[in-house]
Amino acid sequence: MERIHIICAAFFIVFTHIAFYFINKLWLRPKRLENFLRKHGFQGNPYRSIHGDLSEITRLTRSALSKPISSLSHDIIPRIMPFVNETIQQYGLKSFIWYGRRPRVNITKPEHIREIFTKYEVYHKECPTGSGTFGLVMREGQNWVKIRRILNPAFHVEKLKNMVPTMQLSCETMLKKWEEMVAEKGSSEIDVWSSLSSMSADVIARAAFGTSYEEGKRLFKLQDQHVIITFQVLRSVTNYIPGWRYIPTKMNRKKIKVEREIREIVKNLICKRKESLKKGKYEHKDDLLGIMLESNEKEIEEHGSGMTMDDIIEECKLFHLAGEDTTAALLTWTMLLLSQYQDWQTKAREEVFKHFGKDKSPDFESINHLKIVAMIINETLRFYPPVTSLSRMIHQNTKLDKLPLLKGKEFSLPTILVHRDPDLWGSDANEFNPGRFAQGVSNAAKVPGSFFPFGGGPRVCIGQNFALVEAKLVLAKILQRFSFQLSPSYVHAPRCLVSLEPQFGTPLILNKI
Repeated sequence: MERIHIICAAFFIVFTHIAFYFINKLWLRPKRLENFLRKHGFQGNPYRSIHGDLSEITRLTRSALSKPISSLSHDIIPRIMPFVNETIQQYGLKSFIWYGRRPRVNITKPEHIREIFTKYEVYHKECPTGSGTFGLVMREGQNWVKIRRILNPAFHVEKLKNMVPTMQLSCETMLKKWEEMVAEKGSSEIDVWSSLSSMSADVIARAAFGTSYEEGKRLFKLQDQHVIITFQVLRSVTNYIPGWRYIPTKMNRKKIKVEREIREIVKNLICKRKESLKKGKYEHKDDLLGIMLESNEKEIEEHGSGMTMDDIIEECKLFHLAGEDTTAALLTWTMLLLSQYQDWQTKAREEVFKHFGKDKSPDFESINHLKIVAMIINETLRFYPPVTSLSRMIHQNTKLDKLPLLKGKEFSLPTILVHRDPDLWGSDANEFNPGRFAQGVSNAAKVPGSFFPFGGGPRVCIGQNFALVEAKLVLAKILQRFSFQLSPSYVHAPRCLVSLEPQFGTPLILNKI
């Protein structure tokens, strides 16, 4: 009998411990965090057990994406961030949102954002559950330091200069197709989003792997599928249930299958390159993969360890994905805005003609002389940033200004909200005005640090210069040959996937000059 009592007591203690663990995790700790935030002036919805605001986020997102914006209004925040928009309308900028059991605090003051970017060892990036590793973007600590050091040579200015002919080749291929389409009538409706996506994919395929878009078409298709599946998973409430991603649901099985096929294709590319380098065949040594492999060998010689095969695969996947979408989206939104604001299109074309005439192809050095083109691209990045919001998680207890912060708390840095804040940009913050960048990026806003389309601090996007050089080059070549205007069939429907992109394409009327 005594033994039974001992077993029952032990069972009771274990049961009580497990029960308290779950009660604390699912209710007590979130409520403590909520009370802490309210005490320090932050407002948001009361915590709702387990799912928080996720059900409402999912419902509003689906509703917003089901219908386009009724007119060509650039007030796109209610469509791309409907729940964030409603939260700020109700509670103000100093607010928070529940992502499951964790509150994510909105940080919109530039001075706070600069501090978060600078102290990257304290404020870590967080890889969303089920999203994959995303290579350098989500690495932390010494692992990030090592990989960044290995990758830096691939994005050095001299290496970028060598990639300009590749960009020109891909751009010329696209422009010739456009010329054929407009040849008969002198004008034609063209979906520039589709064309620019293919062109940008061709650039990154050649620059990263020494191949063309046609050769890498299967990989691009799989990457696109993976992005769509990933975002479906991330927007699902079940994604935030611990262990759910390991359950063999139809979606999870499909995601794993696509990931495996992508990995196999990229691994084969890497192995073939390594084999050719061993045999002394260096025809693609100056592409991103060749430079990365060479830099990795140097890292191993100097420090004893470098990137593993898994590391190299992840970075190649990141090159492929981010390199295609970011530049294509930037160029598409730029052309859309110049179609609407014809005066700026005329100014940009006059500047291009002044430097290059109608036939001369821009080179790396001369691109930097295109001041008006640079102003237009910066204003497009302000209006339509590639990534509309960034997130960070606190790695250790710290303070932000006078606010004490506990390890594990999450921050949201809503780029597009800061980029459109009238207190930072003036009364015309919601108007397209490239002239605000006439005196450079640092003088465009009232408060320094208000413009961060590629992030900031030591962890600023490593591919920023690559994207900007490509965008300026391609835009200049387009302006040399075509004028363009909005098509009546255009439907304004921005959405967020890898970058901010047009949901239904971007048909414009192109006229041969």
